[in-house]
Amino acid sequence: MPKEEIERLYKKEKVPRVKERLQAILLLLDGKTAIEVASILRRNERTIRRWAKAWNEKGYEGLKPWKGQKKKPRISEEEWREIGRMAVDKKMTLKEIYVYIRDKYGDLVSYKTTWYWLRKKFKLRYGKPYVRDERRPENAEGIFKKD
Repeated sequence: MPKEEIERLYKKEKVPRVKERLQAILLLLDGKTAIEVASILRRNERTIRRWAKAWNEKGYEGLKPWKGQKKKPRISEEEWREIGRMAVDKKMTLKEIYVYIRDKYGDLVSYKTTWYWLRKKFKLRYGKPYVRDERRPENAEGIFKKD
């Protein structure tokens, strides 16, 4: 690609990341070394070399940020649903569920992740349902209510 074409792309570019990378390529084409370009742009030399390699392999498309693949969850959604069903059946608290997950899967998930999946995604209730105490009178609120 001619240098004039790269300069035109540089002037037209709206994304700051890509614009900076195009600037690095232009400086390299001007005869500057990767070390000099790195000091001008205040970047690491390896970063400049990586941008140059991406440019050489893919051209302009190589300078665009790559979104990457979506990270695969450590515990699948179906497994989380099963954990949720078990928690409801056994009337477990979130802490008990977290301990169960750590025992079964190891240190794969944090307490925050457990909370997120069960409370936010599956809308499980916060309180643990306790068995009603038979010793409590039916009209306890009326008996103990202060006037």
